[in-house]
Amino acid sequence: MTLIGVDYGDARTGIAVSPDGVCSVPYKTVDSSNGRKKTAALVASIAAGKAADVIVIGYPLNMDGSKGKRVVVTEKFAKALKEALSELSYDATIVFRDERLTSKEAESMLRNAGQFNPEKGISDQVAAQLILQDYIDSTNMKGC
Repeated sequence: MTLIGVDYGDARTGIAVSPDGVCSVPYKTVDSSNGRKKTAALVASIAAGKAADVIVIGYPLNMDGSKGKRVVVTEKFAKALKEALSELSYDATIVFRDERLTSKEAESMLRNAGQFNPEKGISDQVAAQLILQDYIDSTNMKGC
């Protein structure tokens, strides 16, 4: 089972992949500044190219668990992604996963490893990796 993790953002979107349904790895950062639909088309193309069965999108709940403005934006992205997958005649399950603090955790991990560079978008990939690995671990799949 192949899975794709997505950390959607207005400027950049991090992508992670799990080709075996066990371990997630950072894959790519895509430019999101051209809009939701273009970003969705890029993610759909990656998912189809990797033959993804499941796409896990980070769900940006507020710290108290409530839904804020970012949730609405992310839900619109998920809808655009579903449409982009349909245009490719590709079917994958789209699920949301709580992403609270994953970006901060990714930045901290990269800083501790001496690899943090906000311009390169690596932290977006690592955040997507954390979201995806959390999903894998929660679904009783054997984690890394």
